[in-house]
Amino acid sequence: MKKIENAKYANLPIISKEKIIKDNKSYGKNSKTITAVLIIFIIILLLLCGYSMAKTIEEVIIKSNAQIANPILVVENNPSIDITAANNHGIYTFKIKNFNEQNKVTETDLKYYIEILSNIDKSINMELYQGENKIELNNNKTEYIKISKDKKEEKEYKIKITYDKNKTNSITDIMQKIQVKVHTEQVKA
Repeated sequence: MKKIENAKYANLPIISKEKIIKDNKSYGKNSKTITAVLIIFIIILLLLCGYSMAKTIEEVIIKSNAQIANPILVVENNPSIDITAANNHGIYTFKIKNFNEQNKVTETDLKYYIEILSNIDKSINMELYQGENKIELNNNKTEYIKISKDKKEEKEYKIKITYDKNKTNSITDIMQKIQVKVHTEQVKA
């Protein structure tokens, strides 16, 4: 039975502390030769094959005709108003419409907010109304208001401005201008 076990391990190298002894002395030379021949064979095979190993560049041209949607938002305003100590209140009105003079309605849904720009003295009080409904202002801005493309819409707004001379800290006249801006964005489809 020992001869059969020894036969199994007859081709394995013998390991000693200093070096590995192999039965076949030309093993290192043969492996280098086989590797070199194999590499040369692969290179010749690749040269003779009809395949190229190059990067290709493709160009695709797509032509299309498209029209851009025409957003329409019209702001109509009244002439400016003057508020004095004698005439201490005023109403400034303006309208926002989603159609133009030719009655063409906007082709996209829009959203907008109204911003009132000014450095307001404590003696000036402003309130924004749509019809008779008061609209709350946060940092002199409204929330977004949507206007649809499906039908004609006209929204009328009023800014009620009141001046109370008793609340002012200034001895001189207050010369301020109040601007109303409407910021519009297209609603994503």
